[in-house]
Amino acid sequence: MENKMYSISEKELNSIEQQLFNQRGIWVAEIDGRKVPTWKDYAHEIERAFRFPTPCDKSMDAYLDWMTDLSWLNAKGYALIIKNVKDFIRSDPEKKEKVLHFFKDDILPFWQSDVEKYVVEGKAKPFNVYIIE
Repeated sequence: MENKMYSISEKELNSIEQQLFNQRGIWVAEIDGRKVPTWKDYAHEIERAFRFPTPCDKSMDAYLDWMTDLSWLNAKGYALIIKNVKDFIRSDPEKKEKVLHFFKDDILPFWQSDVEKYVVEGKAKPFNVYIIE
């Protein structure tokens, strides 16, 4: 299993969504980049999409903590679909890059294997991010 970020077309998304929704236990979250021009907007959307127990909009560390927990979802794996990525956190390109790097460097590797090292009885799970232009 390799957790990855994929850049895909809208057309490819239809096929991938079908596959994701046919897999039992996979939590699929979707965010429209047009609705998240700022970090704060993104934080609120990700809180909603993954049902965070408490807000994370005041701290990127809190956001990262919740994204590497997700225990309340009781899922076998995760998928995040980000549509209209060109509009995603468009007010702050540095924050946008930071969020995308968090997935690549922290969140996806955590769920791929690090969870087994750092969480008691932690189990690796698939987590993929699909970015649609």
